[in-house]
Amino acid sequence: MEKKYKILLYTFIGLAVLLGVVYFANKIVKQKIKAGIEQELLNSNVEYKDISVDIISGSSVVSSPKLKLGSATISSEELSVIDLDYKEYFSNNKIVFDRIVFKKPEIHITQSDTLKDPDKENSKKGFKEDIKIRHLVIQEGHLKISENDTIKEQLYISLKNMDIYDLHITEASLKNKIPFSFREVSINSDSLFYSLDPEHDLQVKNLQLKKGTLNISDLRIIPKFSKTEFDQRQKVEKDRFELNVPRIKMKGFSWGFNGDKLQLESATTFFEKADFLVYRNKLLPDDNSIKPLYSQKLRELETKLKFDTIQISNSSLIYEEKSVAGKPPGKVMFSEMDVTIANVSNLNMEAENFQPTTIKAKAKFMGESNLNFNMEFDISDLEDKFNFSGNLVGISAGAMNSFLKPALNIEVEGKISSMFFNFYGNDDNALGDTRLQYHDFKVEILKKDGYSKNKILSGLANLILKKNVANKKIDQKNISATRDKTKSFWNFLWLCIRNGALKSFL
Repeated sequence: MEKKYKILLYTFIGLAVLLGVVYFANKIVKQKIKAGIEQELLNSNVEYKDISVDIISGSSVVSSPKLKLGSATISSEELSVIDLDYKEYFSNNKIVFDRIVFKKPEIHITQSDTLKDPDKENSKKGFKEDIKIRHLVIQEGHLKISENDTIKEQLYISLKNMDIYDLHITEASLKNKIPFSFREVSINSDSLFYSLDPEHDLQVKNLQLKKGTLNISDLRIIPKFSKTEFDQRQKVEKDRFELNVPRIKMKGFSWGFNGDKLQLESATTFFEKADFLVYRNKLLPDDNSIKPLYSQKLRELETKLKFDTIQISNSSLIYEEKSVAGKPPGKVMFSEMDVTIANVSNLNMEAENFQPTTIKAKAKFMGESNLNFNMEFDISDLEDKFNFSGNLVGISAGAMNSFLKPALNIEVEGKISSMFFNFYGNDDNALGDTRLQYHDFKVEILKKDGYSKNKILSGLANLILKKNVANKKIDQKNISATRDKTKSFWNFLWLCIRNGALKSFL
């Protein structure tokens, strides 16, 4: 029995000594680690309230940290460091974290050219070692991006959760717009706001990015002013937009920076039930600036794009044009729109196999006519050549008058049974063919009040209209149009179709 007690006694003594060694070793190591972290934080221009270290769990907690990474400032309620690789830190002076958690961080990125040079800012207190974080977690945070510290943010995102994998910070990365590299990001946001321009804001109710799939719910472009106030603020005519898209889904989505330019890529992009309203007051002075064609716009766009397929389903577009004072604007309406756009890219434009952009669309025109439209152009083509074609079946006078009467003081009778068009063009001119079939067509030109008929002008117009051609189709070849470069592409398209229609009518 006495021997057993001695064994137990020696065992307890041994455990006590071991615990004592562990306690003092833990205390010494904790102090060394804490001192090392504090020194590293000071060298990295990080402010904080307190640091706690748990050597057993391999974790550290920094209270109220505030740090600057290039143009980004990050302040947080708490920063938890889990599994710091101490061997790498003390042996190779490398900082490798398994996981870092930011609780309720505020991330503010400024982009103003007036900010101090990040090279000079970091020359004294910069990251001397590579920092690698296998998994960075942001919980209940907010991201703001603005031109400078004094103006309202251009971009605001509420981040319920954000996970960044294999994040890497170096002295070189701090000079980039995103001050770190990464392998993958997942985001769950319940609010996004972006100031598009002085007249429009963009809002998103929910945004989720995970495993290369981006889901956006309730995206809206909202005018900041009513139509009347919007017009009062304009020196020249300008479009006012309203957009509502209940759902957008992007598969194979990725983003990053190509040099200093933002790059976005998506294999397939889906828009469902989008409603787009465009308003323009033609009574304002013309905007005589040059309007590039879409191929040139995309070619010269600062943001780099590669969207393989874009599909728009069951959507609508309404264009309102105010042309007569004191009267409501004329409307052109497209509903039940299904559109497929392929190969929207301004990357690798020098490649021999660079693919042209194609558009295929079908819709209800003015709520009653079946419209099919096709277009093709090459973004890399410096001559900006394009081809568009389509057909329209069955449009009544009532549908046409909803635009012609308020916009042009013209009222028509009769029906256009069918129309076909096919044009090839470039930035200067276009040439093509049209085919038109109509019957019982009459034109009434209205007086300035928009109601009374101008009998003399109406009579002259109807005299020169061709007789009833309901039983045959009128083909017109080599219809030409010259582009007014101060007008949009859609004005150019309208000129082509109008020239063919006028030649068929007269």
